[in-house]
Amino acid sequence: MKELMRYIAASCISFTFSTIFYLFFSFHNVFPSLTEQIVVNMLVISIAIIVLIYLVHLSPLDNLYLLRLLELTSVLFVLVFAGRFFTIYPFTPYYTFFVVVIGILTYIVVIIVIFIGEQASASRINKVIQKRKMEGVNE
Repeated sequence: MKELMRYIAASCISFTFSTIFYLFFSFHNVFPSLTEQIVVNMLVISIAIIVLIYLVHLSPLDNLYLLRLLELTSVLFVLVFAGRFFTIYPFTPYYTFFVVVIGILTYIVVIIVIFIGEQASASRINKVIQKRKMEGVNE
């Protein structure tokens, strides 16, 4: 269950930040204005990315760097393919470059937020363990 919640959290974080990055580039006239249809398409893309990352995690890879590279490759593949499929942006090298930048930035943000969350969780667990040890010593 914890693993499922991690994927859901990653999907929500990626959707939120990719939307923010899209808005930023839209305000700077790089992308078309954000519409309801684009938001729905971005949600579908976020879900597709998380499903593909889940499939990558099913592989027997032990190398963390290779796993991260496969995750990022999956993200970029889905973004470029889905961008073309949903015609979210004009499929030219100029726009594709910005889509790749958004994908990389969003991936980095998700990794950082997940890492910070896991560190906070580990810290809370360690405090509980330490408290129990201290209580055991005091008895």
